[in-house]
Amino acid sequence: MAASSASCVQGTPSLPQRLNGPEAVVVIVIVTVASVLAIVSGLPVLDVLQLVAGAGLVAVLVVALATGAPARAVRTALRAVLTPAPAA
Repeated sequence: MAASSASCVQGTPSLPQRLNGPEAVVVIVIVTVASVLAIVSGLPVLDVLQLVAGAGLVAVLVVALATGAPARAVRTALRAVLTPAPAA
């Protein structure tokens, strides 16, 4: 009889993948819109950064809720979105 053995060697972790085409386009559009808001419309850079950060945190929350992320992660993202920015 042949003895069966389980492999106790884990595979090497894969390297992070580069952005694909649509992801790169989204990043370029976000940077372009932020630049236009700061330069053309005259919004202060801090306001533009807060707007982009807030939109990113809302996106993280939506993706977490849609994919069924653990409740702790959703609470952390929600807390980050709802916490007011410090007064400048």
